[in-house]
Amino acid sequence: MGLVAGSNVLGALTHAGPRFAFASTAFTFFVMLAWTAWRRDPVLARWLLLGLIAGWLEIATDAWLVRNTRTLIYPQQEPMVWDSPLYMPFAWTLVLTQLGVLGGWLAQRMSLLKATLVVAALGGSMIPFYEDLARSAGYWWYQDTPMLMNAPLYIIVSEFLLSLPLVWMYRVAVTRPWGVSVLLGAFAGLWMVPSVMIAWWLVGPCQGAWVQFACR
Repeated sequence: MGLVAGSNVLGALTHAGPRFAFASTAFTFFVMLAWTAWRRDPVLARWLLLGLIAGWLEIATDAWLVRNTRTLIYPQQEPMVWDSPLYMPFAWTLVLTQLGVLGGWLAQRMSLLKATLVVAALGGSMIPFYEDLARSAGYWWYQDTPMLMNAPLYIIVSEFLLSLPLVWMYRVAVTRPWGVSVLLGAFAGLWMVPSVMIAWWLVGPCQGAWVQFACR
Protein backbone atom coordinates (compact mmCIF):
# COMPACT_ATOMS: atom_id res chain seq x y z
CA MET A 1 0.00 0.00 0.00
CA GLY A 2 2.91 2.31 0.73
CA LEU A 3 4.43 1.58 -2.67
CA VAL A 4 1.15 2.35 -4.46
CA ALA A 5 0.57 5.53 -2.45
CA GLY A 6 4.18 6.65 -2.88
CA SER A 7 4.19 6.17 -6.65
CA ASN A 8 0.91 8.09 -6.96
CA VAL A 9 2.22 10.97 -4.85
CA LEU A 10 5.41 11.06 -6.92
CA GLY A 11 3.37 11.04 -10.13
CA ALA A 12 1.23 13.92 -8.87
CA LEU A 13 4.19 16.01 -7.73
CA THR A 14 6.04 15.57 -11.02
CA HIS A 15 2.96 15.65 -13.31
CA ALA A 16 4.33 12.38 -14.66
CA GLY A 17 1.60 11.48 -17.16
CA PRO A 18 0.21 8.16 -18.43
CA ARG A 19 3.55 6.47 -19.18
CA PHE A 20 4.56 6.72 -15.55
CA ALA A 21 1.15 5.35 -14.50
CA PHE A 22 1.71 2.32 -16.73
CA ALA A 23 5.29 1.77 -15.50
CA SER A 24 4.55 2.22 -11.79
CA THR A 25 1.47 -0.03 -11.93
CA ALA A 26 3.41 -2.75 -13.77
CA PHE A 27 6.30 -2.52 -11.30
CA THR A 28 4.05 -2.73 -8.24
CA PHE A 29 2.03 -5.59 -9.76
CA PHE A 30 5.14 -7.66 -10.44
CA VAL A 31 6.54 -6.91 -6.97
CA MET A 32 3.34 -8.29 -5.48
CA LEU A 33 3.45 -11.33 -7.77
CA ALA A 34 7.08 -12.00 -6.83
CA TRP A 35 6.34 -11.63 -3.12
CA THR A 36 3.38 -14.00 -3.39
CA ALA A 37 5.45 -16.61 -5.24
CA TRP A 38 8.40 -16.27 -2.86
CA ARG A 39 6.27 -16.58 0.27
CA ARG A 40 3.94 -19.14 -1.35
CA ASP A 41 1.08 -17.12 0.10
CA PRO A 42 -2.26 -18.74 -0.80
CA VAL A 43 -4.30 -15.79 0.49
CA LEU A 44 -2.51 -13.20 -1.64
CA ALA A 45 -2.56 -15.55 -4.61
CA ARG A 46 -6.33 -15.93 -4.40
CA TRP A 47 -6.80 -12.18 -4.09
CA LEU A 48 -4.55 -11.45 -7.04
CA LEU A 49 -6.60 -13.87 -9.14
CA LEU A 50 -9.87 -12.42 -7.84
CA GLY A 51 -8.70 -8.85 -8.34
CA LEU A 52 -7.38 -9.45 -11.84
CA ILE A 53 -10.71 -10.87 -13.01
CA ALA A 54 -12.61 -8.01 -11.37
CA GLY A 55 -10.17 -5.50 -12.84
CA TRP A 56 -10.74 -6.67 -16.40
CA LEU A 57 -14.49 -6.59 -15.90
CA GLU A 58 -14.20 -3.06 -14.47
CA ILE A 59 -13.45 -1.68 -17.91
CA ALA A 60 -17.17 -2.05 -18.65
CA THR A 61 -17.85 0.36 -15.79
CA ASP A 62 -15.25 2.76 -17.16
CA ALA A 63 -16.89 2.61 -20.59
CA TRP A 64 -20.28 3.47 -19.05
CA LEU A 65 -18.73 6.45 -17.24
CA VAL A 66 -16.90 7.72 -20.32
CA ARG A 67 -19.76 7.30 -22.79
CA ASN A 68 -22.90 7.78 -20.69
CA THR A 69 -22.00 10.27 -17.98
CA ARG A 70 -19.22 11.97 -19.98
CA THR A 71 -17.57 12.95 -16.71
CA LEU A 72 -14.47 10.71 -16.85
CA ILE A 73 -11.68 11.83 -19.19
CA TYR A 74 -8.61 9.77 -20.09
CA PRO A 75 -5.67 11.03 -22.15
CA GLN A 76 -5.69 9.29 -25.51
CA GLN A 77 -1.91 9.15 -26.07
CA GLU A 78 -1.58 5.75 -24.39
CA PRO A 79 -2.50 2.09 -24.99
CA MET A 80 -6.23 1.62 -24.37
CA VAL A 81 -8.56 -1.33 -23.80
CA TRP A 82 -12.08 -0.28 -24.77
CA ASP A 83 -12.25 3.15 -23.09
CA SER A 84 -9.72 2.38 -20.32
CA PRO A 85 -5.93 2.64 -20.15
CA LEU A 86 -4.21 -0.73 -20.49
CA TYR A 87 -2.85 -0.51 -16.93
CA MET A 88 -6.28 0.00 -15.33
CA PRO A 89 -7.22 -3.70 -14.78
CA PHE A 90 -3.89 -4.23 -13.00
CA ALA A 91 -4.34 -1.09 -10.90
CA TRP A 92 -7.71 -2.42 -9.75
CA THR A 93 -6.08 -5.78 -8.97
CA LEU A 94 -3.72 -4.03 -6.57
CA VAL A 95 -6.41 -1.95 -4.87
CA LEU A 96 -8.85 -4.84 -4.39
CA THR A 97 -6.09 -7.13 -3.12
CA GLN A 98 -4.98 -4.57 -0.57
CA LEU A 99 -8.49 -3.85 0.66
CA GLY A 100 -9.46 -7.52 0.68
CA VAL A 101 -6.46 -8.71 2.67
CA LEU A 102 -6.82 -5.81 5.10
CA GLY A 103 -10.50 -6.69 5.47
CA GLY A 104 -9.62 -10.27 6.32
CA TRP A 105 -7.15 -9.08 8.96
CA LEU A 106 -9.79 -6.80 10.48
CA ALA A 107 -12.42 -9.55 10.46
CA GLN A 108 -10.21 -11.60 12.79
CA ARG A 109 -10.24 -8.73 15.30
CA MET A 110 -13.79 -7.42 15.17
CA SER A 111 -17.27 -8.45 14.09
CA LEU A 112 -18.10 -9.07 10.44
CA LEU A 113 -20.33 -5.98 10.39
CA LYS A 114 -17.70 -3.67 11.88
CA ALA A 115 -14.98 -4.98 9.58
CA THR A 116 -17.26 -4.57 6.57
CA LEU A 117 -18.05 -0.95 7.44
CA VAL A 118 -14.41 -0.10 8.14
CA VAL A 119 -13.25 -1.56 4.82
CA ALA A 120 -16.07 0.19 2.95
CA ALA A 121 -15.09 3.48 4.60
CA LEU A 122 -11.47 2.89 3.60
CA GLY A 123 -12.57 2.15 0.04
CA GLY A 124 -14.65 5.32 0.02
CA SER A 125 -11.69 7.42 1.19
CA MET A 126 -8.51 5.72 -0.05
CA ILE A 127 -9.53 5.32 -3.69
CA PRO A 128 -10.80 8.93 -3.99
CA PHE A 129 -7.40 9.97 -2.56
CA TYR A 130 -5.87 8.28 -5.62
CA GLU A 131 -8.45 10.01 -7.82
CA ASP A 132 -7.32 13.38 -6.50
CA LEU A 133 -3.67 12.56 -7.18
CA ALA A 134 -4.50 11.23 -10.65
CA ARG A 135 -5.63 14.65 -11.86
CA SER A 136 -2.36 16.30 -10.83
CA ALA A 137 -0.40 13.44 -12.38
CA GLY A 138 -2.35 13.66 -15.66
CA TYR A 139 -3.59 10.05 -15.49
CA TRP A 140 -7.29 10.95 -15.74
CA TRP A 141 -9.72 13.59 -14.49
CA TYR A 142 -13.42 14.38 -14.13
CA GLN A 143 -15.68 17.19 -15.25
CA ASP A 144 -19.30 18.38 -14.93
CA THR A 145 -20.08 16.61 -11.65
CA PRO A 146 -20.05 17.69 -7.96
CA MET A 147 -16.64 17.08 -6.42
CA LEU A 148 -14.77 16.97 -3.14
CA MET A 149 -11.39 18.39 -4.10
CA ASN A 150 -10.79 16.55 -7.41
CA ALA A 151 -12.75 13.43 -6.50
CA PRO A 152 -16.39 13.27 -7.68
CA LEU A 153 -18.94 12.66 -4.94
CA TYR A 154 -20.45 9.81 -6.92
CA ILE A 155 -17.06 8.08 -7.13
CA ILE A 156 -16.69 8.29 -3.34
CA VAL A 157 -20.15 6.76 -2.88
CA SER A 158 -19.56 4.06 -5.50
CA GLU A 159 -16.21 3.04 -3.98
CA PHE A 160 -17.94 2.68 -0.59
CA LEU A 161 -20.60 0.47 -2.17
CA LEU A 162 -18.23 -1.71 -4.19
CA SER A 163 -16.06 -2.28 -1.08
CA LEU A 164 -18.96 -3.60 1.02
CA PRO A 165 -18.68 -7.28 -0.06
CA LEU A 166 -14.88 -7.55 0.33
CA VAL A 167 -14.75 -8.89 3.90
CA TRP A 168 -17.36 -11.53 3.11
CA MET A 169 -15.45 -12.41 -0.06
CA TYR A 170 -12.26 -12.85 1.94
CA ARG A 171 -13.93 -15.37 4.24
CA VAL A 172 -15.25 -17.35 1.30
CA ALA A 173 -12.10 -17.19 -0.86
CA VAL A 174 -9.62 -18.44 1.75
CA THR A 175 -11.67 -21.52 2.61
CA ARG A 176 -12.78 -22.63 -0.85
CA PRO A 177 -11.11 -24.04 -4.00
CA TRP A 178 -9.50 -21.76 -6.58
CA GLY A 179 -12.56 -21.89 -8.83
CA VAL A 180 -14.55 -20.03 -6.18
CA SER A 181 -12.06 -17.15 -6.33
CA VAL A 182 -12.72 -16.94 -10.07
CA LEU A 183 -16.46 -16.65 -9.41
CA LEU A 184 -15.89 -14.08 -6.66
CA GLY A 185 -13.73 -12.03 -9.02
CA ALA A 186 -16.52 -12.04 -11.58
CA PHE A 187 -19.00 -11.01 -8.91
CA ALA A 188 -16.74 -8.15 -7.72
CA GLY A 189 -16.27 -6.87 -11.26
CA LEU A 190 -19.96 -7.05 -12.12
CA TRP A 191 -20.96 -5.45 -8.79
CA MET A 192 -19.01 -2.34 -9.81
CA VAL A 193 -21.56 -1.55 -12.53
CA PRO A 194 -24.65 -1.16 -10.28
CA SER A 195 -22.48 0.45 -7.58
CA VAL A 196 -21.48 3.30 -9.85
CA MET A 197 -24.95 3.59 -11.42
CA ILE A 198 -26.60 3.90 -8.01
CA ALA A 199 -24.00 6.44 -6.90
CA TRP A 200 -24.46 8.45 -10.10
CA TRP A 201 -28.22 8.53 -9.61
CA LEU A 202 -27.79 9.67 -6.00
CA VAL A 203 -25.24 12.50 -6.34
CA GLY A 204 -23.64 12.46 -9.80
CA PRO A 205 -25.39 14.88 -12.20
CA CYS A 206 -25.02 18.64 -11.93
CA GLN A 207 -28.81 18.78 -12.31
CA GLY A 208 -31.36 16.13 -11.49
CA ALA A 209 -29.49 14.10 -8.83
CA TRP A 210 -31.58 12.60 -6.05
CA VAL A 211 -29.39 14.51 -3.55
CA GLN A 212 -28.31 17.63 -5.43
CA PHE A 213 -24.93 19.28 -4.90
CA ALA A 214 -23.53 22.19 -6.90
CA CYS A 215 -20.95 21.72 -9.61
CA ARG A 216 -17.91 23.98 -9.70
